[in-house]
Amino acid sequence: MKKACGVFLVAMLIALMTACGNTSLSDNGVNADHSGNALPENFVMLDTEEWPENEYTANIPQPELGTLLRGWIDPDKEYCHLELSDMTQFKSEQYIKALKESGFSEVEKVSEEINDDYISVGTLLTKDSTTISISYADDLFGMYIKR
Repeated sequence: MKKACGVFLVAMLIALMTACGNTSLSDNGVNADHSGNALPENFVMLDTEEWPENEYTANIPQPELGTLLRGWIDPDKEYCHLELSDMTQFKSEQYIKALKESGFSEVEKVSEEINDDYISVGTLLTKDSTTISISYADDLFGMYIKR
């Protein structure tokens, strides 16, 4: 059951990161994130360039490297999504190590070589009532934080 849940959360993060690409904006209750992608109106957009301070990130260590590209909170589904750039696979692994040192346990980890250029890695971690799904692929690092 844990494995199925882990695979589902990693797939959900990947879907969230890619689902809104190249959508045209209209006046139907849709906002745009900083890249121009369409997002639901109820999303709370987070400031970029610095680590957000909120109930989802309060007990999570800040990555030492990487630049926050975009982030939002979905108050209806109660999750926070963050995307960072300028991350390498090594930096991603170091951050996961820091999460484990702060008390998070790894539930699931999957990786797939996309081509000779890069590997896509998904990791699911949990601590108390917080679950973090991390996805890393080709310089993009995504976090889905659920409380």
